[in-house]
Amino acid sequence: MVKNQAEEIRSYLLAKIPVHPQNIVAKAAAAFACSRTTVHRHLNRLFRDGKIIKSGTTRQAKYFLKTEKNKEIVVSLKEGVAEDKVWKENFLADFETLPKNILEICEYGFLEMLNNAIDHSEGTFVVIRAKWASNSIKIFIVDDGVGIFRKVKNALELDDERESALHLSKGKFTTDPENHTGEGIFFTSRAFDDFHISSRGMEYMRRTCDQDWFLETAKLKIEGTGLAMTISLDSERWLKQVFAEFTEEDSDGMPKFDKTHILVQLSMLCDERYVSRSQARRICLGLEKFKHVVLDFRDLSTVGQGFVDEVFRVFQSKYPKIKITYTNANDDVRFMIERSLPALEEEK
Repeated sequence: MVKNQAEEIRSYLLAKIPVHPQNIVAKAAAAFACSRTTVHRHLNRLFRDGKIIKSGTTRQAKYFLKTEKNKEIVVSLKEGVAEDKVWKENFLADFETLPKNILEICEYGFLEMLNNAIDHSEGTFVVIRAKWASNSIKIFIVDDGVGIFRKVKNALELDDERESALHLSKGKFTTDPENHTGEGIFFTSRAFDDFHISSRGMEYMRRTCDQDWFLETAKLKIEGTGLAMTISLDSERWLKQVFAEFTEEDSDGMPKFDKTHILVQLSMLCDERYVSRSQARRICLGLEKFKHVVLDFRDLSTVGQGFVDEVFRVFQSKYPKIKITYTNANDDVRFMIERSLPALEEEK
């Protein structure tokens, strides 16, 4: 195919994709009397160049211009603003082009995190941005409020804002228990591929692919709270699967959030090298709300006897109905646990 015709086909595709997102291949093949394979080759070129977005696969595939999806709005956090109205009026039409599983995750995360900003940030406005890439979608929600880590620190009367990340990761924590369950961040962070919270020089991240949390100094200092949620456009994750992993049916047959997974390393502040009794108390704060607690010891070389005693004897004796198990323990950690509690169950 001559160069001019190749350029004509790609120009046609860029012009017609907004009009025919789902049947653009057939339209282009008919317009240029060429094969569908040829059209797909040019679509792939535009995709590699970052000019278009592909959603779905095979016959369900849809194509969009990258520029028509990117959007940024500023919302006043005055009394009466509703997160569902912001979503429906500004973003729903764009996201409805996604596969149903990804749409559900994006809608859930958007509504939960914007509601947090409305009800908890104490800010005056929020900036919301959707950034589409060739293979992913990222949602940003940034407010000018007090900052999430400071809010948690003040509510729990903590000594250090860094400890706030640990309590946010547990789930069921909220500064307004009469109106909120505290589940939003827990499930949103597990539904998206990447979840970032940044506030006042500190950044808290979770990557679902390796189920790992990170706490580090933020590159950009946001005075309020900045959230960034990313998911691949070919993700096969369903929101109901995320919920099912941590919920059990109660006596009425209704699903209830009763299980939590805690990365023990988050209990360690920067100047601490040993997992001690004081860190165990940080871990245990609020765990009485759950029926099953999984402690994740990844990246920890060992733990102290005081930690084991505080969690598995002191806390367990106070709440004997709570099931405590552990995972990702190396031989040294496992030895410290088993020498004191040989019957304790290890998650596989």
